[in-house]
Amino acid sequence: MPSAPTSHPEVVPARGSWYEIDLNAIRHNFRELRTRLPAKVKIFACLKRNGYGCGAGRVAATLAAEGAYGFAVSALPDAVAIRKAGIEHPILLYPGPLPASAEIIEALGLTVTVSSLDELERWRAAMTSTRVFVKVDLGFHRAGATPAAVGELLAAGRAYEDVEVQGLYAHLSELPSLVSTHADEQRLRFEKVLETATASGTRPPIAMMSSSGGVLQHPQMDFDAVDPGALFIGLSETGPIARPVVLRPALKAISTCLVSVKRIDASLGPLPDMPGFRQGMTIGVLGMGCGDGLPQRLPAQAAALVNGKRARLLPPVHLEHLRIDLTDIPNARFGDQVLLLGHQDNETISHDEVAACWGTDIVGLYSQLRDHIPRVYV
Repeated sequence: MPSAPTSHPEVVPARGSWYEIDLNAIRHNFRELRTRLPAKVKIFACLKRNGYGCGAGRVAATLAAEGAYGFAVSALPDAVAIRKAGIEHPILLYPGPLPASAEIIEALGLTVTVSSLDELERWRAAMTSTRVFVKVDLGFHRAGATPAAVGELLAAGRAYEDVEVQGLYAHLSELPSLVSTHADEQRLRFEKVLETATASGTRPPIAMMSSSGGVLQHPQMDFDAVDPGALFIGLSETGPIARPVVLRPALKAISTCLVSVKRIDASLGPLPDMPGFRQGMTIGVLGMGCGDGLPQRLPAQAAALVNGKRARLLPPVHLEHLRIDLTDIPNARFGDQVLLLGHQDNETISHDEVAACWGTDIVGLYSQLRDHIPRVYV
């Protein structure tokens, strides 16, 4: 079983808790995609939400070494983490950062997203030189210029000497649609925008439309570049796949420790009127709670691994602590490792099991990973 890192004091787990991240899985997933894409298609690795909770800087360094062309993030701290990792590749900022952060954005050589003439003018006023990707809304009704407004925005960007329009991108709508050709209709809108831009001489060097779902399901949407993200940490699509890939989960373990162990006796008074409590049982306390990303409510079947055996988790979940029934594991001791996800001896708690217990899906599981919990990379 994995042990707490002790050779590097700066990453000693707080309260004995950490996430174990498999960098080899991330390398494998990148290679699975790269071998299925045309060589000319660039890969902007989307590492939003701190690299899906796996650590944007370390994940970016891994993907840069594998040949990623650039990166895309929504939050400025993620871009800072990538630059601090010594990576000089292009970084596209999705909508999120504002011109108030222009000084650091320009200092780090980042590229901003613009969706309107007003946004372009505000970025220009804040920076000496402005690198932009223009975003197109193809029906997602989120950020992005409408197809009808893109031409004017591209023309304005091209007219300014202090603006470099590096690319044009869109994301497929994830909103429900009853139209089976919904994705194809969006692609046709994007192609029409590109045709018009080419005819006017304003088409930028990079056109990009496919994130993880698009790149696996719609090869015709490759264009000049793609920006998948969830794919690299092992999250695949559940629908029809045009590019079958075998992906491995980047999150290998969620680990914590027993911070207290005791046998319940009558001196404590009446037992709590909650499921799972009984006289004479042995209770352990975990050094992890809802403040560390765990859900406030867990189902009766929620379990963790202690010394290679399953043990039931007991409600309620507190801010930094959680109880566990150790009655059937008499050798459990203060300080022992506990896995909320992962493999011990012959027992495994899978991603699907944890996601179901947490009342979410796999993406939701990764999104619950908290930045204050250390990461151990293997």
